[in-house]
Amino acid sequence: MAASSSARWWIIIASLVLGSLLGVYLQRFALTGPYFRDILSTGFNVPEVNLAFADFGFRFSLRCNLGTLIGGVFGLWAAR
Repeated sequence: MAASSSARWWIIIASLVLGSLLGVYLQRFALTGPYFRDILSTGFNVPEVNLAFADFGFRFSLRCNLGTLIGGVFGLWAAR
């Protein structure tokens, strides 16, 4: 029972990510761009972390668009 529930969540998360990627891809075209523009875009950026032995930066952003919504609906349908 627990493995089945875990698999369903992974299906939904994978569908959301793939839908978001499809939405970002479709933003490039003039015909589909207005429909798939970002509804929500948020994130944070840490440009530089300086440790004694290493320097690195980190950036994370989340973009939601129509593809995310379509992916979420498809994921719920596939996981049922």
